[in-house]
Amino acid sequence: MSLTSEFKQPFYCMFSRKNFILLLFSTVFSLLLAELVLRAVSPKPENFNQHQLYCEYDSLLGWRKIPNVRGHHKTPEYEVQENINSQGIRGPEYSVKKDSGERRIIVLGDSFSEGYTVGFDSLFSEVLKKKLQEAQPSRRTEVINFGTGGYSTDQELLCFERDAAQYQPDETVLMFCVNDPWFNNQSRYYSRGFKPLFVADGDSLRLTNVPVPTMASRSFFSKTKDWLLENSEVVRRLKNVRDNVRYAASGQMVPDEWRIYKKEKTPEMEAAWHVTTLLLKRLRQKVATAGSNFTVFYIPEKIEVYGADWQEFLKTYSLNEAKFSPKAARQRLQAICDSLGIRLIDPTPVFIEKSKMNSAAPFYFKHDWHWNEHGHQLAGEILADFYEEEY
Repeated sequence: MSLTSEFKQPFYCMFSRKNFILLLFSTVFSLLLAELVLRAVSPKPENFNQHQLYCEYDSLLGWRKIPNVRGHHKTPEYEVQENINSQGIRGPEYSVKKDSGERRIIVLGDSFSEGYTVGFDSLFSEVLKKKLQEAQPSRRTEVINFGTGGYSTDQELLCFERDAAQYQPDETVLMFCVNDPWFNNQSRYYSRGFKPLFVADGDSLRLTNVPVPTMASRSFFSKTKDWLLENSEVVRRLKNVRDNVRYAASGQMVPDEWRIYKKEKTPEMEAAWHVTTLLLKRLRQKVATAGSNFTVFYIPEKIEVYGADWQEFLKTYSLNEAKFSPKAARQRLQAICDSLGIRLIDPTPVFIEKSKMNSAAPFYFKHDWHWNEHGHQLAGEILADFYEEEY
């Protein structure tokens, strides 16, 4: 090596190190600046991420509502106090033993059922209770709502088997949401955490992923990624860009759980629907064994009720309208329930009709997409009409 090259090498290394430090500093500074700007332009509302609110780890269900908690939900669209009793159920204390002559209804479901977007008295299950009590004042009616945000049919089945069945229900209502089929075939639900997973073995179900892994068992990389997605506006937006590129490359512009509206059958959705069918079949059997009648209530999404929102959905994901239908999910569910002999309440036509009669009082929040008080009121009235005819 020449003398010249001996002197050049240290200088080159020193020059590269300085450039690297400068590049690193500039990148970090730019990201921090971008984070501040994005937060200033679109500030995140208080308690923005509902997935982590007032829940604790459960080895069977993945998560459950924390007993004896008074929770506060506040967004620009609503501010609600949520009281959870000692059994982890939203509402007052309920006796496990049913009173003589009491009619008791159990509700299973997800965030629509938990209804943290409205006060407890406005919850559809409380509307149902009030209506039935008014119709038959001589008979006490109790409605116990086990709804927990993020649950799918699999967790609702396990919740009934372990917790709800002991309350001796006369009627059991499963609130069915359009994202249930997809997550019935997944071992994790967004940032809420890991969940149980039923695997289809022909026409049988095998429970796996139980005890459910804790979030603490994730790798350092997964923990860091989840933390950044939870706390960084820059990272969330970069993820959205990445997802859009991935969807475009695969020719599937819509997120996984929304493929339920696609008319064409796909292997992934067919597998999800198969598991869902087996879950409904098992839940029907468990409910019957408990001496209860079983009913499924379909929860229409906002885009199924309002034509303008459906068109915006198609536009957002660049979807071909000829290949997607807002009726696809409920039509498939109706066929499954018919084959299993399960009663299905599809309130979508009533929601659509009522929305046209009074467009000034929507049934959903604009940004949150869950039912507001009007939506809960209508859902409760539809359920009450159904049961008044039954008795």
